[in-house]
Amino acid sequence: MTPGDFTVGSDVPHSSSDQPHACHHETAIAPPPKKRRVLLRPTTMLAILTAGALAAGSASLWGPGGADPLGDAALSAAPTYTVGLQPPQDPGPFPASVTPTTPTITIAGQRDGESTFRVVRYDQVQPKVPGRMDFDHFHTGIEIQWWLRKWAHERPDIVDLYIVGESYSGQPIYQLTITDKSTGKDTDKPAAYFEGNRHSGETSSAESSLWLAHHLITQAGRDKKVERLLDEKTVYIRPVNNPDGHDMYLYTAQTNRSTVRPYDNDGDGRRDEDPGEDLNGDGYLSQMRQYVGAGKGTHVVDERDPAGKAMRSVGAGKGDYLMFSEGTDNDGDGRYNEDGVGGLDLHRNYPYNWHVMPEDDATGRNLTQGGAGEHPLSEPETRHVYTWLMAHTNIGAVNSMDTRVPMHLRGPSTCDPDECMYSSDRKLYEHFDKAGVSFTGYRNAGSVYIDYATRNGGEPEALFGHGPDFGYFQYGAVWYGDEIWNGGDYVDYDKDGRYADWERSRWCAENGRTNCFLPWTEAEHPALGAVEIGGINPKFWSQNPSADLIGTWAANQARFNLYLTESLPQVDLTDVRVNKLRGSQTDGATHEITATVRNTGRIPTALEQAKEIKIVAPDTVTVEGARTVGAAPQFYLDGGDRQKVRLRLAKAGSDTVTVKAVSVRGGLDSTSVRLG
Repeated sequence: MTPGDFTVGSDVPHSSSDQPHACHHETAIAPPPKKRRVLLRPTTMLAILTAGALAAGSASLWGPGGADPLGDAALSAAPTYTVGLQPPQDPGPFPASVTPTTPTITIAGQRDGESTFRVVRYDQVQPKVPGRMDFDHFHTGIEIQWWLRKWAHERPDIVDLYIVGESYSGQPIYQLTITDKSTGKDTDKPAAYFEGNRHSGETSSAESSLWLAHHLITQAGRDKKVERLLDEKTVYIRPVNNPDGHDMYLYTAQTNRSTVRPYDNDGDGRRDEDPGEDLNGDGYLSQMRQYVGAGKGTHVVDERDPAGKAMRSVGAGKGDYLMFSEGTDNDGDGRYNEDGVGGLDLHRNYPYNWHVMPEDDATGRNLTQGGAGEHPLSEPETRHVYTWLMAHTNIGAVNSMDTRVPMHLRGPSTCDPDECMYSSDRKLYEHFDKAGVSFTGYRNAGSVYIDYATRNGGEPEALFGHGPDFGYFQYGAVWYGDEIWNGGDYVDYDKDGRYADWERSRWCAENGRTNCFLPWTEAEHPALGAVEIGGINPKFWSQNPSADLIGTWAANQARFNLYLTESLPQVDLTDVRVNKLRGSQTDGATHEITATVRNTGRIPTALEQAKEIKIVAPDTVTVEGARTVGAAPQFYLDGGDRQKVRLRLAKAGSDTVTVKAVSVRGGLDSTSVRLG
């Protein structure tokens, strides 16, 4: 999720490990000159992909997470991969199974609770036809890797596949570079970067990333608009930034806030000791209700729900039921599932305005940020994003997507945009806010501090170490952290400005949907006795849409990302003229060249903030083949603006020179002229 966070239902308890530590809300390292050899754990996702099926048993799917060194025998037997550009290779036939074939998997990290969980084979992750792309299901890590390798193998003219680094547990993190290589290097063109699935359960964002990649790759050579875009620009796509969490979410009943690194969510000195348990074996961690008699509970069946599935809180001593999240109280503290797997937030781990977590504040009285990590970029997933971006400053637009407000979300996260942003930059963002809504229909668009924090009333609230703030204030780019999916909040039937479970259930009933809420089923709880388990579907309705809807949401969001890409700055060199100078010039010049450089994009070649922090060098015009006399021109171009330049040359041996417009974020353009 993002700023706000994933909540299961409106007023029914659920695992606190799924909640943001504060109001909530990106990856690859640049391929090094010399490739680094990295050892894969013996039973990683890559091993599953290449080897097919695993033997029955528990697969230690994500290794030890760096906590325990592997022995020599294990290292020598482990398959290897290389960080950096991957050679195009046929991935072979489509995997026999898109989920692990072992009955259980074990998550990396040393924790005080369970690390091994039962594998669930959800219908929602099964392709309609194996080996044929569709967006009526959620793609697992096994299937995604196959598609990425297939695209790189079949379209080497426009696709490069990178392993940009490792996740916390040692999984490779994959990223695509998509551009027409015949028209220039990816780094010589204006670029956009799009990322999905930073947060474990927010799998809709991975689907939108995949949709965009599939669209660009399959339409290249067919769609003139796509052809032109790939001729002129580069698109970097990291479908799954957090493979550990993505896999845990789609392969087991577990979910978490962001990363699987063990963390003490409840402050009792133990890490991950109280995860939820799938007591009825349906593959979900949902809700439990216990009938205790009239006037003895806190909840009643909501009479406003025609399907009779939603519960309503009426206060202690006024209801018929007590409500719990599904599982047991493993640590005996009277709370259920409040310290599940992980708990740090990869979107609080960026360097701009980073604050320590509450438990690390020595003063005990300052502003802190829950889930921030030990230090900025402490988490490898975030660090790989940062390193890639800093090495690829041709990137001028970013969207690191989440779920589920829905909202076109961007900075600032700690201040009023009117006060802390340059006016021209703010107006550009406001344009993209409106454009985004025109593609997606999201209810909300704007800044975290003002628009997100106050969308349901209240005062602005600061959020620290947030990606969009790093993106604008330190990277000087247009950076969004969009929230896909509406949580099933389609109709506000009682017009109170909020959405409750009964409204979600009613909409589903009126639209013939039977998969929004799980049926209440009887179960025997080890401590509570007879209970019923059910409620809103936590994976495929509350946090993400049902599988048959994901394609629409993914496509709409991707179309906005295409608009961002099309809006990138683009230098265009025109009206180049040569004037041969007469007589002897005091500076030794023999020719003068005049040229016009135009920015055909909507975004400036440098935002005002980018100029202030000097993240991009000024635009200029150079000449190859002759010596220029005097200083080279320096300028920046707003969207649609042009600059006329003059260069004085001392003629070289050749009669032909190349005049080149050079811009960090606007790319390159050149033309050859004869000096005469």
